[in-house]
Amino acid sequence: MPISHRRIPVLPECPRIRPIAGHISRSYPVGRHSFSRACQGKTLTLTITTEDPIPANIQANLQTTMNSEDGIAWNTVPFKRRDARTLVCHIKPKHPGLHSFRAEYSLDKGATWLRDSVPDAWVLVDPPQVDGLRIYTLIPTVSGTIADWKADLKRIREMGFNAIHLLPITALDISESPYSAYDFFDIDHSYLSKESGKNGLSELGEFVAEAKAQNIRLCFDLVLNHVGVNSKMACKAPDWIVPDPGQSDGFQRARYWCHLGWCSWNDLVLINYEHPSESIRAQIWSYMIDYALFWAKYANDTGGFVRFDNLHSSDPDFVQALTHALHSEFPNVGILAEYFADETTLLHTGPQWGLNLNLATPWDYKFVPQLREYLNYIHRVSKHIRYYMPVTSHDSGAPAQEFGSPESIVPRYIAAALMGTGATGIIQGVEFGELQKIEFIGRKQKIQFPDEPIFGRFIGQVNAILNEYPAFRHGGNFQFVDNDHAAIIAAFRKDIDMQDLGFLVVCNFDIYSPQHIFIDLTSVLGPEESFSYCELLSGETQTIEKPHIELQLHQSSAQVFRFFKS
Repeated sequence: MPISHRRIPVLPECPRIRPIAGHISRSYPVGRHSFSRACQGKTLTLTITTEDPIPANIQANLQTTMNSEDGIAWNTVPFKRRDARTLVCHIKPKHPGLHSFRAEYSLDKGATWLRDSVPDAWVLVDPPQVDGLRIYTLIPTVSGTIADWKADLKRIREMGFNAIHLLPITALDISESPYSAYDFFDIDHSYLSKESGKNGLSELGEFVAEAKAQNIRLCFDLVLNHVGVNSKMACKAPDWIVPDPGQSDGFQRARYWCHLGWCSWNDLVLINYEHPSESIRAQIWSYMIDYALFWAKYANDTGGFVRFDNLHSSDPDFVQALTHALHSEFPNVGILAEYFADETTLLHTGPQWGLNLNLATPWDYKFVPQLREYLNYIHRVSKHIRYYMPVTSHDSGAPAQEFGSPESIVPRYIAAALMGTGATGIIQGVEFGELQKIEFIGRKQKIQFPDEPIFGRFIGQVNAILNEYPAFRHGGNFQFVDNDHAAIIAAFRKDIDMQDLGFLVVCNFDIYSPQHIFIDLTSVLGPEESFSYCELLSGETQTIEKPHIELQLHQSSAQVFRFFKS
């Protein structure tokens, strides 16, 4: 019997794509690793510009997944001719997530279409709550019961915060750290009102409903890498924990890096996402994805976020599976990641996992030259990587510890909120000028703060400025005008909507002495003519005849100027 051969595949016709002009410029990057960013519901403008005139009879479309019914299928949005060499397309993305798009052209009234000669472009569309995010981090272990948290919502909202980050509220293991869970699906008993008679999830549901009623989004902290050493998981499914024969209980501890080298958290054991048994590994992944989706549902109810704790230590294959499940079930939930990685890694995994915001660490930059470099970096990468930049974190010291005085919050919050790209926040206690960080480990009595927060009015003013003026919620519209002053950072923000000339933000980071600075604004305001400005913190308005301004700033102070034509 003759030997038969396998079927020979049909070679499809795939002719080389002919460009519509000799040299083409696009307003957007192309290729998977050169993605751009957009915001759901906000107009994204795409332009194609040619060196030679575009044929008069051309038709052009944008093929994209952004505005199809399900956000997955392709649909068509037309380009319009702006002039002889420019095509422009305006689109408001309807669906968050990673989308691709490409241009196509027809020179015969749509009988045939030619694809653009470059690879498809990609855009990560953020849900709308990413824009202008102002987070207040609440520390549950010192904040009383869930009923107390609910009572505090009004005060937090009145300071201008539109989101609350809750440290993990799951049942605590023996160390009583929120990051050492006993049970991933239960709320710690210390947060419950004894007189209510309700269980934790019922009380949480009431808190979520009240936050939603007050237009406050909730961010739930997800601890994916480890669990408490005496947790239900470690006791009931010990094979799910990474083994370590060197430990008396046979469990490997989670570790962290510090100035002493690698140190262990003795209360935390590592979850074994790389278990050699395929079936057990699938069980672990399924259980932990269910954990993430369980809390993401509450975030979704408020149009909020989940926070990935210590993402840089997570198993990347599991994170890929988790984010796919999260985006599928709750596409409108934002992801805030504690993710310390090099820029190449961020550019690769950011769109792949749909990370909306990464944690920035301005408290690591104590001195003005280093902070100036960091702000430069935040803006340089802002087209691809978006950062959430709070003044400090719950892991760092309070502003008084990090920067030398509680008054340092003034320039530091102005810098974090108005010199960044729009997402910022504080940790509970900062508004009261606490001298020490609030320790979040251990069940404690509710802290009794003063009736009036020392810095509450100031924080509210800054949050109102951030909310009102879009210029502070963008990247790249930023130019230093301080001539590398040793104690002052001064930066000009161009107005995105072109209604104003722009904004000048000036911060004196010296906690001991006043500082003087002369600022020449010619490069940003243009040649000599009359200008007016309003200092937004004091309300003072003034007119200047030349684009120069001379300032004397008190120690730990800041000023914010809105410039407009006289």
